[in-house]
Amino acid sequence: MIEDYSIETVIVEGNPVQSFRHRFKSLPVLFSKSVETYGDKPFLIEEDKRLTFRETQNQVFRLAEFLKSAYGLQKGMPVGLLMENSINFILTFLAIQELGATAVVFNHHLTGSELERQIEISGLELLIFSPAFSAKVQEVPPQKLPQKQLCLGPEWPPEISAEAKFYVPPEIEEDDLALILFTSGTTGLPKGTMITHRNMITSACKQGYYSLEVPLKNPEHSRTLLVAPLFHVLALQEQLVGAIYSGTTIYMMSVLRPDLFLELIVKEKINILTGTPTLFWLLLHKTPIEKYDLSCVELVKYGGAPMPPDLLKEMKDVFKEVQFVNGYGLTEASVITLLLDKFCEERPTSVGRPALCSEVRFVDPSGREVPLNGIGELTVRGGLVTKGYYNLESETRAAYRNGWFFTGDLGFQDEEGFVYLVGRSKEMINRGGEKVYPVEVENVLHLHSKILDVSVVGLPDPVMGECVTCAVIPRPDSGEILLSEIQEFCKDQLAYYKIPQKLFLVQDLPKNPGGKVMKKKLVEQILTSL
Repeated sequence: MIEDYSIETVIVEGNPVQSFRHRFKSLPVLFSKSVETYGDKPFLIEEDKRLTFRETQNQVFRLAEFLKSAYGLQKGMPVGLLMENSINFILTFLAIQELGATAVVFNHHLTGSELERQIEISGLELLIFSPAFSAKVQEVPPQKLPQKQLCLGPEWPPEISAEAKFYVPPEIEEDDLALILFTSGTTGLPKGTMITHRNMITSACKQGYYSLEVPLKNPEHSRTLLVAPLFHVLALQEQLVGAIYSGTTIYMMSVLRPDLFLELIVKEKINILTGTPTLFWLLLHKTPIEKYDLSCVELVKYGGAPMPPDLLKEMKDVFKEVQFVNGYGLTEASVITLLLDKFCEERPTSVGRPALCSEVRFVDPSGREVPLNGIGELTVRGGLVTKGYYNLESETRAAYRNGWFFTGDLGFQDEEGFVYLVGRSKEMINRGGEKVYPVEVENVLHLHSKILDVSVVGLPDPVMGECVTCAVIPRPDSGEILLSEIQEFCKDQLAYYKIPQKLFLVQDLPKNPGGKVMKKKLVEQILTSL
């Protein structure tokens, strides 16, 4: 695709940004080049349905023409996407890109009320959803939904032409908005991260370059399983867009079934695995993995959460002669650092060195850069850094300053350029790659009639990385309060992964003179009591 991966500095909105000198202008341009390059190679496979790169393009053009003629979609319009992992999801996403519109991808685990808030923020022109989520859409008050809606199942409506018609694609600029993915904010409100075509292309080209660092035996035979949810940056921006660039065949899984996952690896000779540490823990500890011949696997990419050193050792014992790559990043900046195979065991606590088009620095609370090995907040700039938060100007100004994105993660960089993270200044809980912000959960729990005060923290968990835990001061004379009662109370207001899994009843919460809970001290108290 690209042979020269040299870097140049361009000016974007007055700030210097590292980008690849030879790059594609937009995702549709990249996809068109992929079809030209890989043509009749299998691209998307889901059960008995198989599409080549060329067949995929034909389907995408058909759907794009329909969305334009039937719903008036044009460049820049936000289009909601609520679907499970499927070929249909990818076709719809690429059709939205072809029109120059913006895909607003929703987490399908959200409750109706959470979905309602995100739809309201997005100002959708159209909501496209699969039949599996018709009931969830109906939970949103009709006046909060966009007037235009499309329920798109595997069998497309007859109005979609059988063959792609010629149409003139819009002119798409590098910094046009391609995608909005939501994260939770520290205030408990969702934040839509604005991902541009430049961001997507940077991810693709980076993977092209690093495939030279960790090459496959036969690059033309690259096959991967896509099981991480496509509403996450790991699957959508990194795995899908990377596969388009490299000509990798994608085998779709809508729901993780560990045994089937292993069977597909063997049957289809999958040689690239991508996932969170939680996925690999499940494979190692909840399946008879030793019964499967996994010698076809050549490359394991992991991210979304830290990989415990003992789990990495187990992985290397099972996947012998396999190269491992750890990617650290955020929805707002994917991927910031990479830890290549040769350093994974040597420096298991590091998240690696800055990736191409990723400048990092650590700063103190006043914004001054700290010396090497000095603890500070990690900031990053480059072609990977997104545009800000959709319709949230104050939050954008707080996190994006003078071209740098302030991650909220604390850590340091050593003399050889390796980055280490030591904590989260934003108090985020990382549950198996799902990001949970305590304030959002606390806001719900404060509504419970038996709760006087509450604080939510993350406790270490051997499977999920962290466990959502609530420390509760009960209201006097309110009667016994059980974890099951709290979970039932939360299930209609919070996505399942945000619901507390542990409950501790306390008489008071450790607070500083300003009245804020000292969460580090609270965690220490809880762990001491166990």
